[in-house]
Amino acid sequence: MTRAEMEEFINSKNYDIKISHNGRWIDQKCTPDVIWSIADFVLNYVDDVATEFNAGDIWNSEYAKLTIADTFSKPGTDDKTAENEYDKVFSQPLCMLCYAEVIEDLSTTSRHRYVIKEREVLEYIARNDSNAMYFLEAYIEKVLRDSGLYDLFDDFFNNQDKNHFKTLKEGFVDFYHDYTEIKKDYEPKRIFTKVLNPLARKYGKKGTKRGNLSPNAITKADMMYNRDNFRDVYKEKPKDVSRKDWLTAHPEVDRRDGYFEQQMNRAKRILRDFTVRYRAGKSELTLFVEGQDDMVDATQMHHIFPKNEFPEIMHYIENLIALTPNQHYGYAHPGNNTQVIDLDAQKFLLIAKTGSIKQNLLEETEKIYEFNNFLFVLSTGWSDETVLEIEDNDFVDVLHTINAHY
Repeated sequence: MTRAEMEEFINSKNYDIKISHNGRWIDQKCTPDVIWSIADFVLNYVDDVATEFNAGDIWNSEYAKLTIADTFSKPGTDDKTAENEYDKVFSQPLCMLCYAEVIEDLSTTSRHRYVIKEREVLEYIARNDSNAMYFLEAYIEKVLRDSGLYDLFDDFFNNQDKNHFKTLKEGFVDFYHDYTEIKKDYEPKRIFTKVLNPLARKYGKKGTKRGNLSPNAITKADMMYNRDNFRDVYKEKPKDVSRKDWLTAHPEVDRRDGYFEQQMNRAKRILRDFTVRYRAGKSELTLFVEGQDDMVDATQMHHIFPKNEFPEIMHYIENLIALTPNQHYGYAHPGNNTQVIDLDAQKFLLIAKTGSIKQNLLEETEKIYEFNNFLFVLSTGWSDETVLEIEDNDFVDVLHTINAHY
């Protein structure tokens, strides 16, 4: 599913709160990273365990137990001290996805029992937190427009001052009092942040921070349950110091590796499934570089730029390439040594990946790549920000740049 198709799905729905009276169409834990993570957990549970589920099923699933603590820098799912927090982290996004009609509640009581209603939309959200963010922004705007609330937000975006912020916030709380079951001020004010900031980020505007007008335009990092701090980790690193040495010298840095590990695992599954469904199981190296024929299935998802050296791009599908076992352990890693990267091989892997991404973006219906993400991968792997200046879908320039770097 493409972003346009996701937006088409949302635009086909009527989310008018004046009709539903549902104040839980979004809630405090409905941030892009949480929504993405829960979507990933749900798909894993449905594919491996059962088609019906509730929040507790997902919460207590083996996959969630293995990843959730590292993903959100919290205690494990069995930890009683975190029980109330995890209840919200799992149940609130499911309620939101239900209101959005991505999943369906089979129960007529508060003991919710869900099934997936629109798998392609859920798969779109589960691809990465950027997709979850795009979904959240489109969904929020549609709910506000359907409910007759959007003009208040639009007026604030055109008049970014404290008075218009106060008017917007009060109008939002009053709307909740008039049309939902939530009658006190506390909850609508907390939900307000989760409604305003995604739209503020979408339109490059100020939003809210700590209950007040934010001093600056809202960024993606401002919207997250846990901040993505990879760029902060490396922003002071001298170019002649490796990432590994930099982290060793700065042990106080708290990186959320588990979060990116979960994203990486989802990216690998997406690439593996796509390779089987649309590329007849053939390796990208075989398909897009002459002389690299290998008729064995591509079962290995290889990092072009190693994840131990470049953890900030380990979860990008644009940094993964589907290879056969021989190509993986005999070509990408000479002599079956996974600690060694052959630079000549890396060059041709990038050439193959360029061809694969070009075919996907320009010819194939099911899109799994983003050109700008590929540029970010190259820029990070080479420590060369000039790569980011390449024009959209200029694959010829990408190939010239690859040749220049090797």
